[in-house]
Amino acid sequence: MANAYNKLRNIDKQSKLLLGLIQKNGPITRNQIMDVTKVKLTTLKRFMKPLLDERFVVEANLGESTGGRPPTLYDINPEAYYVVGIDISRTYWEIVLTNMKMKILNLRRFSTPYSPEKTVCQISEYLNKSLKQLSIDKSMLLGVGIGTVGPLNRKKGIMLNPANFSTDAWANVAIKDMVQQELQLPTIVDNGANAAVLAEHFFGISRKTDNTSYFHCGIGIRTGTISSGTIIRAINDYEDAFGHMVIDINGEFCHCGNQGCLETICSIPSITKKFIKQLKHGRSSSVNKPLDEISYLDICNAAEKNDELAREVIVNAATIFGVGLANYINLINSELIILSGPLIKYSSLFYETCVQVALKRKYIKNHGVSFNRSGSFKDNAIAVGAAVLLVEEILNMQNT
Repeated sequence: MANAYNKLRNIDKQSKLLLGLIQKNGPITRNQIMDVTKVKLTTLKRFMKPLLDERFVVEANLGESTGGRPPTLYDINPEAYYVVGIDISRTYWEIVLTNMKMKILNLRRFSTPYSPEKTVCQISEYLNKSLKQLSIDKSMLLGVGIGTVGPLNRKKGIMLNPANFSTDAWANVAIKDMVQQELQLPTIVDNGANAAVLAEHFFGISRKTDNTSYFHCGIGIRTGTISSGTIIRAINDYEDAFGHMVIDINGEFCHCGNQGCLETICSIPSITKKFIKQLKHGRSSSVNKPLDEISYLDICNAAEKNDELAREVIVNAATIFGVGLANYINLINSELIILSGPLIKYSSLFYETCVQVALKRKYIKNHGVSFNRSGSFKDNAIAVGAAVLLVEEILNMQNT
């Protein structure tokens, strides 16, 4: 295993807590740290020493003086330790290399992952090439975080049977063991939406909010929620439970076995299916393609150009999605809703409609919920969040 991982893992609990504080709030002065932690100067120096000795923390630029000697600022060393974050989704996979401030140093997005073996091989090839380009020794890597499509066995790092995936080869894949064995780096696996909401909570748009929900709208509807600063985990670590909220008891059958799930109305496949069905029934549209070649991008683009059928289909889907969001807000009491994913990215109409409906339909009209389109990390939220997961795992470890 990597030297960096062992160095951080073996640091005492109090120093890890201090490191986490500096990582998320730095640059920060000594006095500000003491105000937050309520520790004395001698105690702070003791906790700080291993962080400075191992170069996890450095003295940054001097702070602004209020008279007398300017205060020293402490911050995470941006050039010492690094993390790999991986996003495995249905239509692509992405790998990022970040420092401990979660700044992306290198990034690559690949097309649909065809097989686990080929994907892991590509991960290894890309990482080795990136480290060489950036002159980073592999011993300075803390490890690998992976955000995947669910469902999964999170503790064992096994992807179970993801619906609508590119190939059945991804069913029951021990992705954690495969990556860990290939890279010889500590590896952690979690649902991609959980990773994304964690990135936004600690380093992004929701840093000052303890109740945030993240929705990734694509082939499926993936959800990650933080309530009172803690991730809410669904039964069996499913990230698509929201997508299987029943909206229409007599609706279309879903792959989950139920009828009328939100996903059967508001996902990319369902919107595309509904649009094509209307064309078959004689409706006209500016989309001039063979039916089997029409994609959701064609529908989104047509809607933005005021195509009547495209707008109708997207508005109907977004309206139902907005009702689902209102129900979710009523239950979870979210303060910030981040909507992301390809459907949000390429359809302003879908985003604006579902937000308007959610605000109108939520139970407590004066509840101050706000919405954000795509968050701070946008398309890279899951990959960066996976890197965050790895660091948080180490910081929360108990020394034995």
